[in-house]
Amino acid sequence: RNSDRLEGTCRWFPARTNFQMWRQGETSSLLWVSADPGRGKSVLSKSLVNIELKSTESRTTCYFFFKDDNDEQKSAANALCSLLHQLFSQKKCLIGHAVPAFKNQGKPLAKSFYTLWGILTGATTDSKAGEIICILDALDECHETDRHELLEALNHFYEKVARSERDKSQLRFLVTGRPCNTIERKFTLLTHNMPTVRLRGEMESETISREIIIVIKGRVPEIAVKLQVTDPEKSILESELLSMPHRTYLWLKLIVEEIESSILITGNTLKETTRRLPHTVEEAYEAILEKITDRERAQKLLCIVISAVRPLTLGEINVALAIEDHHRSIKELGLELIPEIGFETTLRYLCSLFVSVKNRKVYLIHQTAKEFLLAKTKLPAPGGNIHFNRRSQSISLQGPALLTSSLLNLA
Repeated sequence: RNSDRLEGTCRWFPARTNFQMWRQGETSSLLWVSADPGRGKSVLSKSLVNIELKSTESRTTCYFFFKDDNDEQKSAANALCSLLHQLFSQKKCLIGHAVPAFKNQGKPLAKSFYTLWGILTGATTDSKAGEIICILDALDECHETDRHELLEALNHFYEKVARSERDKSQLRFLVTGRPCNTIERKFTLLTHNMPTVRLRGEMESETISREIIIVIKGRVPEIAVKLQVTDPEKSILESELLSMPHRTYLWLKLIVEEIESSILITGNTLKETTRRLPHTVEEAYEAILEKITDRERAQKLLCIVISAVRPLTLGEINVALAIEDHHRSIKELGLELIPEIGFETTLRYLCSLFVSVKNRKVYLIHQTAKEFLLAKTKLPAPGGNIHFNRRSQSISLQGPALLTSSLLNLA
């Protein structure tokens, strides 16, 4: 689900001294990389996995991307299972470190965080292990309890490494996330007392902004072709986009789609259109909500997507949207289903840019979209109906409760 980096971007990171110190170290160490939302952390992580830190004969790189919209991808135990699977797939000689625990626990082993952690750290001490790099992206999206366990485990491991002169393991963690207080406090101890490196992406705003300029200059010609505008109009578009402050990768993505969806853009209207564009991600989300016409169904869809414990398929979303409180049978429900052909287009019509479809599964466009919608939540009185406040663009999460009630009627 994470985009590939564009040419000319993410260059600021590998060149930083902190990254080079971490990369060239000879012992186990940790690199904590923080950056504000929409600054391309996940794109950077993907680039590191595929390019700068890709696996070699002497280095094994494993990764996990935490995602708040999926219970499986919020789990620290699942993260360790994924890391171990990748490690043992690349270094089959290390799989013996997992055999005793698997024989003892069987399938429940996959849920035992501390046992899995012990297997990982134990495998790194093997003389055949070599350098092992684990990239954990978006730690802030890990379940809070799991995140606490993971941070405690990292603290304990690197504290032990710092105290031991005999430790020869080369387990390097690169962890990314937002600069939130709960994580910062945990990593402060690590940064001061142990082999840990800190890189603050939120302090790199100017550098990242320069990279976004490169992206804008690359995207404008593509937009110009789609909109069939002239060269002078293309120059106006580029100039207006470059003049906007507070640019982030997420903002640019939303703005480009906003421009490309414009019904009519001419030389006379282009400058006015671009000047009315949202200047921040939140303003962009507000603009998307404002354009939603079928508000009742859009609200129901957003409630379903936000409340789901995992990403739902197009078919599941179709059924969930069709269910109403008066339904009493599957037969009744069948009459309400939207034809499968074109259903993805229907979702796009209902919620515009808020949702995206990848491999026939429905996701919110970004974690910040969920936070924006939840911040706009206006809960009605108990037993009330779904409510959409047009003036404040707020939504109610009463929808899932009504959906559950309807499902019980069908059962």
